[in-house]
Amino acid sequence: MKKSILPLLMICSLTLTSVALPLVSSADEVDSKIQQKDQAISGLKSQEADAQSQVAAVQNQVASINEKAETLLAEQGKLRKTSSNLEKEISQLTKRIEKREVAIQNQARDVQVNGNSTSYMDALLNAKSVSDAITRVTAMSTIVNANNDLVKQQQEDKKAVETKKTENENKLQELQDNQVELEAQKGELVKAEADLNVLQTTLAAERATAEDQKAGLVKEKEAAVAEQARIAAQEKAATENAKKAAEETAAAKTTATTEQSSSTTASSEETSSTDTGSVTPPSGGGSQQVTPPSGGGGGQEVTPPAPGGGGGGQVTPPPSTGGSAISIAAAQVGKPYVWGAQGPDSFDCSGLVYYAFAATGRQLGRVTTAQESAGTRISVGEAQAGDLYFWGSPGASYHVAIATGGGGYIHAGDPSTGVQYSNVGSFTPSFAVRM
Repeated sequence: MKKSILPLLMICSLTLTSVALPLVSSADEVDSKIQQKDQAISGLKSQEADAQSQVAAVQNQVASINEKAETLLAEQGKLRKTSSNLEKEISQLTKRIEKREVAIQNQARDVQVNGNSTSYMDALLNAKSVSDAITRVTAMSTIVNANNDLVKQQQEDKKAVETKKTENENKLQELQDNQVELEAQKGELVKAEADLNVLQTTLAAERATAEDQKAGLVKEKEAAVAEQARIAAQEKAATENAKKAAEETAAAKTTATTEQSSSTTASSEETSSTDTGSVTPPSGGGSQQVTPPSGGGGGQEVTPPAPGGGGGGQVTPPPSTGGSAISIAAAQVGKPYVWGAQGPDSFDCSGLVYYAFAATGRQLGRVTTAQESAGTRISVGEAQAGDLYFWGSPGASYHVAIATGGGGYIHAGDPSTGVQYSNVGSFTPSFAVRM
């Protein structure tokens, strides 16, 4: 029985060696796959860095536009103040001119009724002396010249005020045009920033997937290496057992030879026993197939994480509260105006509208031109509570407000007013949109 152990142990050793070789090959293949994933992760990180640089550039542009908008809004505030002062000057001059015209008209009427018209000829003929004539003519000339100067001054004052008023209106129009341009640029930058955030999020998701796949491959390699070590230990044990069995066989042969020399008969029997003692390996033993254990296969699938984990530069709407857009906007009255802000602590005009409607569960565009398409265009007089008022031309609007009914509205006016109530009488819209 002991003699048959050695061939069996040798067969096991050969089998274990044949199993270990594919495992070494499998570990090398996993190493190659890990290197490929490392290269893919490195490439994705580089693309992420590029996308982040583009996002930073767009954010810098947004900051620059914000600074420009703040400057224009400050200039607009000064111009509004100047315009208000000019209106006061015009009012005062108009009252003065009206009083002078009344005096002139009364003087002319007195001449017509009482016949007090005196010509230079009458003054000369009625003069008592040359000195008296000169005095009369001088007095008449002074009166006429004074009246003429008064009328001339009135005309010049009127012309000067109208000129200033026209100049001021031109500057206000220029600022309005700049606001329209800034609003358009803001819309483009918001879209560009959103696109870049999507790109950045996609790359981050792909990188996370690649890193998860790499982690799976690393685990696969660790399992293959562990299995390789286990088989190597089995191979070592089999070799030691085979060596021990060989030593026991040699000792048995020595004992058998000693017994043979003691007796011829016993020697014959021992010889016969020795001839039949060679053990033939089991049939098919050299080609015996051993199936390696499962658990470290390379076909393991790693489920990538769901995309959409990043994107902080995107516009996040407030949670729906179920209230009306008017009530949401009314709750913001008194908060400061900041160009480009969309709440919850500060707003610009389109940001307030976006915030109020998003809180009711309705998503509008972020800029005025996009919000124009949220409903049907109507006249200002047709607007009802909850509709939108717009200032500027359709497709090029620069300001928006939420109608509260009866000509009133809530809007984020400018840095000097913040979010406030107003009405069409104080700041008249150009058109409205039925929501």
